[in-house]
Amino acid sequence: MQSSRRLAALLLAAGLASVTPLHAQSQAVHGSIEGVVRDGTGAVLPGASVSVVNLDTGQQRTLTTNADGGYRALLLSLGTYRVKAEMQGFKTIERTGVTLSAGQTAVVNFAMEVGGVAEVVSVTGEAPIADPAKIDLGRTIGEAEVKNLPLVSRNPYNFAFLQANVTGYENEEFGVPRINANGIQMHTNYQIDGNTNTEKDRAGLRLLPASEIMVREVKLITSGFAPEFGHTTGMVYNAVTPSGSNDFRGSASYRFRRKAMSERPFFLSPTAKKPDTHVNNYTATLGGPIVKDKWFFYGGYEFVDRDLSADRVISVTPANASRLGLSTTTIPAAGVIPASQSVNFFLGKTDYQLAPEHKLSARYFFFRNESPFNIAGGLNTVDWATDFHDRMDSASTQLISSFGATRLNELRVQFARRHQSRTASDGAGTGPAITVSGVANFGGPIATVSDAGFDFSQKIWQVIDNFTVLRGRHSFKVGGDVQIVDDFRRNNLFQLYTFPTVDAYLAARSGANPRSYSTFAQLVGDPTVAYNSTFLSLFVQDDLRVSDRLKMLFGVRYDLFKIPDARPFAGNPASSKFKVDKNNFAPRAGFSWTLDSSARTVLRASSGIMYEPPLINFYEDAIQRNGDPRTLTATLNPTSLGAPAFPATLSDLPPGFTRPLQSIVTMDGDFSTQYTILSNVQLERALTSDFSASLGYVNSTGRNMPVLVDTNLVPTGLTLADGRPIFSTAVTSATRVNQNFNHVDTFRSIGKGTYNAFTVTLNKRMSHGFQAQASYTLAKGEDNAPLTGTYVVGSGDDRLSDPTSVDRDKALVPFNQTHTFVLSALLAPKVAGTGIGATLINHNQLGFIVQANSGLPFNIRANRDLNLDGVQNDRPIGIDRNTGRLGRVFNVDARYVRFIPLGTRLRTELFVEAKNIFNTQNVAGVNRVVAVDAAGNPTAALAFPGTSGYLQRNIQAGLKLNF
Repeated sequence: MQSSRRLAALLLAAGLASVTPLHAQSQAVHGSIEGVVRDGTGAVLPGASVSVVNLDTGQQRTLTTNADGGYRALLLSLGTYRVKAEMQGFKTIERTGVTLSAGQTAVVNFAMEVGGVAEVVSVTGEAPIADPAKIDLGRTIGEAEVKNLPLVSRNPYNFAFLQANVTGYENEEFGVPRINANGIQMHTNYQIDGNTNTEKDRAGLRLLPASEIMVREVKLITSGFAPEFGHTTGMVYNAVTPSGSNDFRGSASYRFRRKAMSERPFFLSPTAKKPDTHVNNYTATLGGPIVKDKWFFYGGYEFVDRDLSADRVISVTPANASRLGLSTTTIPAAGVIPASQSVNFFLGKTDYQLAPEHKLSARYFFFRNESPFNIAGGLNTVDWATDFHDRMDSASTQLISSFGATRLNELRVQFARRHQSRTASDGAGTGPAITVSGVANFGGPIATVSDAGFDFSQKIWQVIDNFTVLRGRHSFKVGGDVQIVDDFRRNNLFQLYTFPTVDAYLAARSGANPRSYSTFAQLVGDPTVAYNSTFLSLFVQDDLRVSDRLKMLFGVRYDLFKIPDARPFAGNPASSKFKVDKNNFAPRAGFSWTLDSSARTVLRASSGIMYEPPLINFYEDAIQRNGDPRTLTATLNPTSLGAPAFPATLSDLPPGFTRPLQSIVTMDGDFSTQYTILSNVQLERALTSDFSASLGYVNSTGRNMPVLVDTNLVPTGLTLADGRPIFSTAVTSATRVNQNFNHVDTFRSIGKGTYNAFTVTLNKRMSHGFQAQASYTLAKGEDNAPLTGTYVVGSGDDRLSDPTSVDRDKALVPFNQTHTFVLSALLAPKVAGTGIGATLINHNQLGFIVQANSGLPFNIRANRDLNLDGVQNDRPIGIDRNTGRLGRVFNVDARYVRFIPLGTRLRTELFVEAKNIFNTQNVAGVNRVVAVDAAGNPTAALAFPGTSGYLQRNIQAGLKLNF
């Protein structure tokens, strides 16, 4: 850690010696306008009056230029602005059409001419496309793109893949896409209006979902973070909600999907019928003034009714169903699990200018998802069906206050929560769960800990306060963020009978042999756990305008992650307490340097440390499995003492039951916070006033990456042919460090990773009816810290293959894509005139997204535990981690809209959009398990048949009324 701090200090010193970023990105949901006022000779003009007016809301900010002729208007609402400069003895000059997006700093400089104040010189135009005030690597998905790019899923989180250095795969509904940025498969820092929207227990989860009605813009950042940002080593995804304006504006829409509008799912059995598709989606929005120029409101509502049975085909054969006596309720005539989804979104927001120096905003967001029969198909039947209930909401307020012309304060307070549970579906079975191996699953819906009876909630209280002082060329900012997280989980006390054959089940059911099962498993004890965590962050930074061409941003951030308290158990000394890492200091620096007087070429660079919050699930597992379990799974075979007669279950552990030797989970006593040294450089050149090209390089060096290691195993001295040590399943003093336990799975912070990427980006701002952005990334990410999908949602990695050496697993990260290309574009042609040609060409719009990449790797796994470490994670001899390839991915989404004006304020949209319009088969999963002999050699030629694909072509159509 000392070496990393020395390196960070050197990086900071280098940044100070050369110069660096700006405060633009530090305003999560706002923008700023700044510049310098000069006279015709180039001399600065102190004391000039600069007014900044939001043309949407009429709100105004008036400033006076400082001794260097500079001005800064911070924390401005998004929208279009008019900026005006006035000074006695000079003509008034104003610039209109200055558009602010989230986190943007628009640079507006003025050269005033000698003359009377009453004379006005007007200029129209946006800020330079090669933004001289931008240092981060990221992009803003603007309002036009959010509303008009194809998005059949209705899930704006899928827009994350429009950013360079991002890999993974989309979510087809309102779930969580698997986002990986900078080669690190940990947290994405999801935000709504700058407040946290990140679930804390596992990597990759957002708290609240989103839809178009609650998103005005999306701000994506993957590198070049100001000290204000943290809690990620990958991406900040900030969804900015809409606000009302001085005009009443609203919309109502309906969109639908049907069976004929979708293709057969890839890899569906040829004998299976095409699943049904039935989706209805309704939205409504309204915003406007309560008091003109002062008080505004916005409201939005969305309802989605979706049939999810398309991929829930039941594969139990009619012959087996008949022998088992399964009814038409258990296996419906349609042959599918009748899964569906009913989703409600609501957003209410108000913005109130309390006084010229105080602005208050308040927001409430609500989401509810009811998903009956929420299980997969295959061998499952309706007997096992559970209803999934998911409710999320958040309430937040923001107060922006100015104290004189040079001091500003931003206070944000939020409460957010998620509550999900499962209950038995109508028509579900009763009694214990039953599985006949390879035949069918039926009985009660209580086969796992997450079935009927499962309950989970997470509540987050958050307070953020940032204070800014303007002094000459400096903008000093200091702030803090406190998040208090409460977690509760109740698992289902499952009961599961497993039978080897249909005949064995029938013998037990008839009473002829009530113990003909293979095993009976039941969870007994207290299945609840509750704990809390506190995340504290502090930062200080300075945004320094060194000259008209050079800006710097430098500072330091401190993160303290107070994780849950341990549950001590005398037999496990490691459970006595969890270490809290208190030295998480993160210096950062960067610059933006305009290389030419025409402001067409900008060089940006930055470097700094980013800390990753620990995954709370690590600590939950260590609390639950500390050697003194609150719950215990009793697994009995028919001859075990106290084994029940089918269908009886246990009221407690049976008399004479021998508690199995425990395997425990612990946290390493020296477990430290994961961090990354993140550096980038980018050169952007404006080729025209609305078209630019960028070249960039990103390096990420990860340290203290968490790895789950079995620290109780002692090698036997035998090895596999490739040198992997072999262990023993017997528990003796010769095979275990501590004979009181079988396995001791310890989370250790010993992993390392690197990511290097070159990017090329082309950006065409909207003009002449066309806008587009395209990026290509050439990247390689490696690490020696595999984590499974238990902790990193969507990860296909297996556990460490050799508990004695993490370097044996040094390889490509599971979300590595060597080549990644993405293009998004909007085309709205417009010609003059009123003839037939103009009528046909005008009022049309085409939006499309093109994605092409070299595909993700996968880990090839043997079908047996070769090194006898008790984990089914071994690779065949001669095969390294993540050397399999799913194959290239090519996908085109498209959206066509025909606008029909209905008077001066009303407009109807008729639209159709498609996911995977060319129905290209892209492989998402394969059978990666290889049959091997006892020595680990494959017994047949390697083949990895596809088992699943990304979404087939899906078409959605609808209409929308705007006013």
